[in-house]
Amino acid sequence: MYICICKAIREREVDAAVRAGARRPADVFRACGKSPQCGSCACDMRERIAHTIARESTAPQTLLAAD
Repeated sequence: MYICICKAIREREVDAAVRAGARRPADVFRACGKSPQCGSCACDMRERIAHTIARESTAPQTLLAAD
C-alpha cells in the first residue's frame, strides 16, 4: 500500500528506511531519495514508523552460530 501518493512511497519502503535508522518522515524521504511535496502523508507515515519500530523491538533476536 502507498503511504505517500505524491512520491510513490510504499509501506515496505518506509519499513526499510526505519530499519536503516529513519525516525521521522523527513528521514524516510531522504532514505528514499525523494523530497516531501504536499505533506498529507505525514500522519500516516508517522504511524507506520511507530508501528515498524514497535514490531522490530518485539521481534526475537536471531542468534548466529558464532554467538
